[in-house]
Amino acid sequence: MTGARPMEAHVWRDVAGGRHPLPARAAALLLPRLGDSAAHALLADKLATADHLAATGIPFPALHGMLRRGETPDLPALARHAAQGALFLKPRHGHGGRGAFTLAWQAGEWLLDGRVLAPAALAARLEQLTRRDDMLVQERLMAPAALADWVVAGRAPVLRLATARHPGGMPFLHGALLTLAVPGRSPHHFLDGAIHAALDPATGLLAPGRSLAAPRRRTTRLPWNGARLEGLPVPAFPDAVAVALRAMTALPPVPLIHWDMIVTDAGPVLLEGNSAGNWILASLPGLDGLDAGPLAPLLTAWAAVGAAAAGLLDAPRHHR
Repeated sequence: MTGARPMEAHVWRDVAGGRHPLPARAAALLLPRLGDSAAHALLADKLATADHLAATGIPFPALHGMLRRGETPDLPALARHAAQGALFLKPRHGHGGRGAFTLAWQAGEWLLDGRVLAPAALAARLEQLTRRDDMLVQERLMAPAALADWVVAGRAPVLRLATARHPGGMPFLHGALLTLAVPGRSPHHFLDGAIHAALDPATGLLAPGRSLAAPRRRTTRLPWNGARLEGLPVPAFPDAVAVALRAMTALPPVPLIHWDMIVTDAGPVLLEGNSAGNWILASLPGLDGLDAGPLAPLLTAWAAVGAAAAGLLDAPRHHR
């Protein structure tokens, strides 16, 4: 038994075969204990992360405000912001897109993830969410016209970069994915809510995509509009990699951070980072031979450093 949930175990068998080596519950216990706890604490707070990294010049979405935990949401104030452009709301803490959604005000109606929602229903949803956490109110980022074929219902493709570092070493790019929404499916649906395509770190070109609902079936063109994926470049990919490496360098050392970005007309914009990301997504580039190698030895080295600091082992040699 690995502690994997049934869906995780099923997807991992389809993706890589065998037992899942680091399911979500295990990752949540292990990864925050590797490296500097201050970095993990900072990354767990999206607002604090943005404040810290924006001070180094890293771009983030404009923040219009915050719905504070326990307070009654102000719908008229939200409507004033939404009248200037669609919004993106997400919990201040957490990961995996849980509780996040787009919100627009058009022709006197609220649209939540593109669907009309009555004001009373929106108020009830916001009150439910703010009982648990603050909600950040950000601008909704838009993809450039060059990526129009990869946009679904206004949802821009998300560039997911995994950066890593050996103990005592400098950050490096471990793997890269482009995640595209699927028409008619919720982006929060892990199995068929997205198509993921790995990128070649050396060229920035896309490999064929895959859905986790059928990971062995490859997608060279999007089935709903015929848009090509395989072999195409992602605009500003080198710039996005540079942003991710700068961001990791600006934080206390941890072994692995997953960064989510959207490429806009102004360049890549950082959404958030997560030091306990999904192992399945982190492993997808490796299926195409497009990652920097297995992650298990890297995590083992960090665990040895922690054990040595606790006096349980001799200090290991650092890789540089």
